[in-house]
Amino acid sequence: MRRAAGPCLVALACGAMLLGPARAAGAGQGDSPRIPAAGAHTFRLTLASVGRDGAYPSVGISSASAYQAGAVLVTAANARSGSATIFGRKYPLMATGESLAGFAGIGTEDPPGPATITIDVVGPDGASLRFTRTLTVLRTKWTVDYIDVPPDSGGGVLQDPNVGIREQNRLDAIYASVTPRKWRDHWISPIPGKPVPDPSDVSGYFGEQRSFNGGPVAGHHGGTDLGLAAGTPVLAANDGVVVLATLLDVRGNMVIVDHGGGVFTGYAHMSELDVRTGDTVTQGTVIGKVGTTGLSTGPHLHWEMSVSGVLVDALRWVDGSQGF
Repeated sequence: MRRAAGPCLVALACGAMLLGPARAAGAGQGDSPRIPAAGAHTFRLTLASVGRDGAYPSVGISSASAYQAGAVLVTAANARSGSATIFGRKYPLMATGESLAGFAGIGTEDPPGPATITIDVVGPDGASLRFTRTLTVLRTKWTVDYIDVPPDSGGGVLQDPNVGIREQNRLDAIYASVTPRKWRDHWISPIPGKPVPDPSDVSGYFGEQRSFNGGPVAGHHGGTDLGLAAGTPVLAANDGVVVLATLLDVRGNMVIVDHGGGVFTGYAHMSELDVRTGDTVTQGTVIGKVGTTGLSTGPHLHWEMSVSGVLVDALRWVDGSQGF
């Protein structure tokens, strides 16, 4: 960029406002202002992006659009703390260096069309500020799958829906917690050697509606099913702490990793668990092996992801479609 010819041009190019004569430093009320030399001009200079206690906050979102069950990364620079709100749900922004970052999830039932993300931050001087950004929610076309399973699979969940409800309530309580950020910027799939799964690896997509044993089509599948050979190692998608490693009725052997900021990944139906609750894992750590425990018709990995309690499509976190 060409350098401005003089200080006034520099000030105007930076969005400065010239507010008139300024008192010399130390001239208080009742003091006589210092008189500049003849022909000199003294101005008080206020920059639009720089405050008394540091640079003015700025915010951004990773993409101007997101599919139902997608997510966007919200960032805020020069801010002490903050949150993002969309569809009445508040998402925390976590400290990362000198800025903030966090994810906002779009639910399966959130309406397509324009939506407003409200970003509230506290600036360097302690002042509360509010910004808004427009996000276009794109409609996702959900697939339908008809599944036949043995009646006694999954701890009798098909005979007693309360089994599944109790399990979901347990997971919901975990997914509602918020801890400091642990994730690194890039996410990977749980499949060794495949940071992004091949389409042929996917045996069931997130959000698909299902009918079990000829029953009514209902709900949305809460994860992505990856059809892998039994015993295939399962990798952690990002850094975090194991907050669940146990056998469940529906999801079988399951591990949940807390990545901080309200973001969790879950890995289910495994044949064995290679981590324990409380373990710290890094991206790529082997946490278990593919199996067919719980409500399952064959070896596969159920991979789910939650953002502040909203289940989202984990595949979109590794394919680059969300701008991060």
